[in-house]
Amino acid sequence: MKIYRFAKKMLSSGDRDLLKYRIKLVSRLYKEEGIKAVYSRLHSAYKNNNPGNYAHNPASTDTFNETSINDRSSLIEAWLKTDFKKATLKVNEQSHYVPKALDSLEHVELPVKVIAYYLPQFHPFKENNEWWGEGFTEWTNVTKARPQYLGHQQPRLPGELGFYDLRLPQVMRQQIDLAKQYGVNGFCFHHYWFGGKRLMETPVQNFLKDKTLDIDFCLCWANENWTRRWDGLENDVLISQKHSPEDDIAFLDDIMPALKDERYIRVDGKPLLILYRASSLPDAKETGKRWREHAVKNGLPGLYLVVVNAFDVSSPKPFDFDAIVEFPPHQVGAKDITDSITPLNKGFTGRVYDYEELALRAGNIDNENFTCFKAVMPSWDNEARKPTQGFSFYNAKPELYARWLDSAIKTTMKRKPEERLVFINAWNEWAEGAHLEPDRHNGYAYLHATANILRNSLSKYDCDNKVISEVNQAFSPCHSAAVILHAYYEDLACELVEKYIKQHQDKLDLIVTIRSDVKIATLEKIKSNFSNVFFILVENRGRDIRPFIQALKVAQGFGYKFICKVHTKKSPHRVDGQRWRESLFDDLLSSQQKVSAILAKFESDKELGIIAPANSITDLSVPEINLGNRFWLDKLFARLGSPELSNGYNTHFPAGSMFWFRLSALESLTNKLIEEDEFELEAGQLDGTLAHAVERIVGSVIFKEGYTLKDVQSL
Repeated sequence: MKIYRFAKKMLSSGDRDLLKYRIKLVSRLYKEEGIKAVYSRLHSAYKNNNPGNYAHNPASTDTFNETSINDRSSLIEAWLKTDFKKATLKVNEQSHYVPKALDSLEHVELPVKVIAYYLPQFHPFKENNEWWGEGFTEWTNVTKARPQYLGHQQPRLPGELGFYDLRLPQVMRQQIDLAKQYGVNGFCFHHYWFGGKRLMETPVQNFLKDKTLDIDFCLCWANENWTRRWDGLENDVLISQKHSPEDDIAFLDDIMPALKDERYIRVDGKPLLILYRASSLPDAKETGKRWREHAVKNGLPGLYLVVVNAFDVSSPKPFDFDAIVEFPPHQVGAKDITDSITPLNKGFTGRVYDYEELALRAGNIDNENFTCFKAVMPSWDNEARKPTQGFSFYNAKPELYARWLDSAIKTTMKRKPEERLVFINAWNEWAEGAHLEPDRHNGYAYLHATANILRNSLSKYDCDNKVISEVNQAFSPCHSAAVILHAYYEDLACELVEKYIKQHQDKLDLIVTIRSDVKIATLEKIKSNFSNVFFILVENRGRDIRPFIQALKVAQGFGYKFICKVHTKKSPHRVDGQRWRESLFDDLLSSQQKVSAILAKFESDKELGIIAPANSITDLSVPEINLGNRFWLDKLFARLGSPELSNGYNTHFPAGSMFWFRLSALESLTNKLIEEDEFELEAGQLDGTLAHAVERIVGSVIFKEGYTLKDVQSL
């Protein structure tokens, strides 16, 4: 078998120590991720050790190269083995799984309001039982979906919330708590009204009755036929719309309690109501007029009417509506890449589109002729509803979603504050592969990306720039050494300053990089514990590394000789996160005697570049350490003028990204080796980003400058 021969060749090359690491890596990969992952990793490793034989492919460490298997039966066999092996792995141990965040955006004043479309299905009801079988819910479709081509992520299975039943009020309470934690301000409930008959109304009715379910909301009337083909057309109709002037008024009377609810989303004081298919109405303009008049008669100041940018509707003007809202993937002009995928099912007749191409341009699209609310989709795949005929977007991943959302927010910020709404399609469209809710594959990655982009968009700070400006104006460099602390977690930052850093005020200054949503109380507490402190507001981007590079530039201007780099490490993906953090801080800042010894060592040994915590110096040549980061490592080594390091990655670095260093030893990090805009947007990535790669080249940077790296135990 070709994979076996390739693995044997890879494992037989190199010395015994490297062979031992490779065997360990292969064993773990096979157990956790299966044969595809083993082949992909070995292929990548062999390619880098034999660069003349393989073309560079930055994605090779993450994707299975099916072209190396000649016959289709072997390809499917390999894929099936991988699928079975993945089932034996704990969900939260997979490398792409992002754990739940430890912080929250609840109560943070954000410059835009994020509203997620919400499907009030996921519970059995009489009509669905009759049409689709007893007990049918959307989960029935979701769980039976199967992958149709290589790289097709199906089925999509829920994470924390499980296969929930929306008849249970506590489910929506969990959803609301999760949404608010990650900065989602409201839900746009799809509303189903068919000439006097409501469907799937139970979840929203439960919500309206319970005022403790505290989240903003609005309604979108999904005014299309229900069909067996899930397309809203005239074929195989299950229940149809019955539009008429009388129905217009009856519909508005039906939702009047919702429109008057204090949680209802308003623009210019008017309840926001969305119409899904304006062209399906006999005269949507007249309908809108009737709605507005009837709303005023019922004590409302009017209605803010929005039409969906879908089907044949591209402007609100023909209907005299106030705005239009995007509803991707409708009218996005996606690039069809069906011919480039490798099918697993010969009978697959669906279409596959390029998510990356769409994500990189869609957020910037704007229209100056009318108000257009931007919308972003995490992904899209309706294979669950249309087996073997589904439309899906390939390469949809949290990092690209983050870029789309980031550009959509920037476009939205051009509008007046009342109209700064961004929609997400969707919160829970599981059968369409469009969901922010955590799943078993990505975990909380899409929610994580949402929260981080929102943090970076903050234009108003709770702390107010003036407060930081006043603190910084009082700052003056008093010593030759300083601590650079990245304070992502505010509570932990205060604790670490008080426990470890406060005692060194007679020897060290303090520079703190801190998020834009920092609280005044946090600044005051740090300032009270350490008087000579300088604050730098930073984007939540590039983990602790990008803020560190920004702070390093400031430290150079202050003329420091020695720096201790630390950060508020929690590592929620590790069970020993707290213990690891404490050991790192203990080795670097636990006592005045230790700090004095470290500074004295730098003064006496002019070639010493970095002092690392005990047992933290890590060998980058170990495949487990470098494989997921080779794309960026190779680029950085080339920029450093040491491309030969890509041959075997024979260098070392301090794991944990905390250490003492001589400032002149790391000057390269601020000298165009890395552009700040190169850092990826945060989506909870656990490996493979520029920040992870920079952490791993720190040793190489100081070696290039003629400095050494030593363990604190060697002092």
